[in-house]
Amino acid sequence: MKEKQNNKGFTLAELLIVVAVIAVLVAISIPIFNKQIEKSREAHDIYTMRAIADFAVDAYYSGKVNKDHAEELGLKWWGTGTADQHNAAGVYVPSTGGFVLSRDGVKPYGKGTKVDGGTSVSVGSNTNGMYNTTLDYTNAVCMLSIYPEGNNPHIDIYWKYNAGTNTGKYVGGEGGMSSIPKYSIRISLK
Repeated sequence: MKEKQNNKGFTLAELLIVVAVIAVLVAISIPIFNKQIEKSREAHDIYTMRAIADFAVDAYYSGKVNKDHAEELGLKWWGTGTADQHNAAGVYVPSTGGFVLSRDGVKPYGKGTKVDGGTSVSVGSNTNGMYNTTLDYTNAVCMLSIYPEGNNPHIDIYWKYNAGTNTGKYVGGEGGMSSIPKYSIRISLK
């Protein structure tokens, strides 16, 4: 009598088809996953700017933006020139949640890279917007300037490179725009 053979396993062809389907699914999902990671990096940078804006508005309306209070807040008072040029400025340090007077010794903490995650930014009175999702922010720190005096009191929040070949320049300010921030949040205080 012949024994009946029990074939309950998969054939080699079936296993190769399953592996090929998994490989296609992985190849499709990697760019989607990378875009979501970049979106979260961009969101981190934008959140940082908005948190600084909240701090600055609160400081302004509580009367803590003059020469006497600037250092209490970790900001440097720049009182030269006209009243429109007087400002309290500083560099945000996320590890402490406070500010320091200089970028020296502050490790860059920007997260956004040149890969566009597609984050939609709808806030910003700057004609260029507050954040460009196609620029590299990884060598940058976020800075604050409060201009409480003069005819146009306002707050500026912007990113400045603190490492690499563009150190000291504004993000997006390469070329002819290196002396003013191209992308920033500007809040009018009138």
